[in-house]
Amino acid sequence: MTQSNTSGWQFSRKVMLPIIIAILVTIGTVAGFVTWSVGRTDDHALARQTRLLEQALADQMAAVPVGQEELAVWDEAVTAVAERDVDWLNENIGPTAFDYYGQSRVYLLHGNGRAIYAMRDGGQVPAKAVEPVRDTIAPLIEQLHSLDNLAAIDAFNNFVGEAPPAVVDMALIEDRPAIVSVMPMLLSVGTDFAPVGTEPVYVAVVMLDDALARQIETQYLFDDARFETSPDVAGSEAALAIRDKAGQPLAWFKWSPDRPGARILGDTLPALLGALFVTGAIIVALMRNLQRASSQLQAERADAQHRALHDPLTGLGNRALFRDRLDTAMRTMQTGEPRLALLALDLDRFKQVNDTLGHEAGDELLRQVSARITSMLQPSDTLARLGGDEFAIIQPGITTHGDAGRLAQRVIDVLQPPFNIAGHPLQIGVSIGIATAPDLAQTDAELVARADGALYQAKSGGRNRYCFHAGSDLRAGHPTQLEEQVRQAFAGRGAA
Repeated sequence: MTQSNTSGWQFSRKVMLPIIIAILVTIGTVAGFVTWSVGRTDDHALARQTRLLEQALADQMAAVPVGQEELAVWDEAVTAVAERDVDWLNENIGPTAFDYYGQSRVYLLHGNGRAIYAMRDGGQVPAKAVEPVRDTIAPLIEQLHSLDNLAAIDAFNNFVGEAPPAVVDMALIEDRPAIVSVMPMLLSVGTDFAPVGTEPVYVAVVMLDDALARQIETQYLFDDARFETSPDVAGSEAALAIRDKAGQPLAWFKWSPDRPGARILGDTLPALLGALFVTGAIIVALMRNLQRASSQLQAERADAQHRALHDPLTGLGNRALFRDRLDTAMRTMQTGEPRLALLALDLDRFKQVNDTLGHEAGDELLRQVSARITSMLQPSDTLARLGGDEFAIIQPGITTHGDAGRLAQRVIDVLQPPFNIAGHPLQIGVSIGIATAPDLAQTDAELVARADGALYQAKSGGRNRYCFHAGSDLRAGHPTQLEEQVRQAFAGRGAA
């Protein structure tokens, strides 16, 4: 392979391939955005049409008792029902209810529930026509005779209420969806009204039929609108469930929804394709600079994050990392016996090193101290430098106070051998305060405060030793307690 071919292949692999991928990604992104935008626009249009339909049905339901009241609150109608004057009812109630108020079915019941009159599509039918729907309207009549509605009837009879109560719901009448409204028949002028709860009942039924669907279609610009009892839809049709007050679907209003997004896409597709090509060209020009800038940004971010959480001198975690690890350990530990220990460390005689050999020697000593302590810790332990010669160890997963005591003793032992600093052998010590959780502390602040208190006790009691916080309440004979007693006994004899 010639050098030219090799260079061309390397150029294609290193330059053209990323550009092609970038263009494909851009095209995919734009196509995805356009698809999402079209779908979102169509979804919004569908949601708007759905809200319009719901409002139309709600308005239709609200209109039924309004027209019903014109015929139900009528002295002559109440008298005709009481006297079973079917001819008068057929002449004055049935045609008016059908022609003016769109009521497809009317059933007038006596107070005892016996049917007096029935109308279907404007014509009188036998009163027994109510029987097939009696089970459907019975719950509505029962609601009409609730205490609240009976009180409303009484208020209306006494000229207090503005309108008689009505119970309206969706139901299936003759296996077809319908709005059913029941209302008491009351006197509008007279005062010789029947006892509350025994009034005749006016049942009005407005069928959700093709005529209503055409009305909604015309008024709200729906296409192919219709009511059906099957939930199945064809193709891209939309359907809204017609539910009763109990939430049960009775039928579905179906239509072909408006899709403005799809129409706009068809009109703007050429311009979108041109924009995709322009975007691809821009991506080709900026790709290499973007990659370099991204790599530099990632490196700077990682470096900044590391510097924000670590001590620049020792490489240990700083106070911010310490707080984060302690918060995590406190939140994830189990309850009950000691599960977490905090060891607060303060180097003994460190100030003398700084004063005699200088700060550079002190810095080197801190680095060697950090390395020694780190070498004997478990991977789950966290060592942090809090500032100066102050350190802290978070020890999770302990089961007894003795676990923390043994770790503290290992730290003391590992720092006992002299340090070689600038050719000078230096020997220092360390004082350690220990507090545990959750037996001793429930929060980060409590644990830190108790560890600091124990550290103060360790330094004031002779240094180069460890102390548990006084609130630990270690039982008599506990290994840690015996160890402390032995240490104090030797210290009394000058051996410590």
